[in-house]
Amino acid sequence: MIFFTFLEAAVKLGIPMVVLSWIIFTWLYGDGDLDRKADRKSTGKQVKLMKKSFKKKKDGGAANYMVEKWMWFGSGFYGLAGLWTFAVIEITDVLRVLFNPSTILDAFENGFVSALIEIALNQLSNLVAAFVWFGYWGDGGVIIWVLVAYGGYWIGVEMARRGNDLPIQEFLHKLASRLFNRK
Repeated sequence: MIFFTFLEAAVKLGIPMVVLSWIIFTWLYGDGDLDRKADRKSTGKQVKLMKKSFKKKKDGGAANYMVEKWMWFGSGFYGLAGLWTFAVIEITDVLRVLFNPSTILDAFENGFVSALIEIALNQLSNLVAAFVWFGYWGDGGVIIWVLVAYGGYWIGVEMARRGNDLPIQEFLHKLASRLFNRK
């Protein structure tokens, strides 16, 4: 049971955290916002300083969209987990509407104002769920989910700090060769 919880957490939260933290920190290291030679504690301090700068809107408009949203969600590990959770919730909502368009008509059944209130409340509940992301993901074994997410976050950060590439291209090439070149 614990193994399957760990496996599910790794697929749904751990691997995305590796990829997202690698992307964000590769940008930050590449732009010179963070020092690659700094240790974890110093990197954490630099990220906190960046967050303060973003709160003052000093850098807020100049950064890329993903970094801005990450900062808005709190930066660091918790902010990235919240951002990923919010993205998953929103994408799920969009897919639900796309595959069941009658939900749009159902929303307007009680009037336009009622539909707007329902949409606003849905967005608020999605935002709250993203901020308490650990409750969204783990039905059981919340500690496992948090540890897997944290491990994924730091793997991505360390890979970015060391200048390593994600082996996605190699993986996709091997997958394609296995799928299309079966003998």
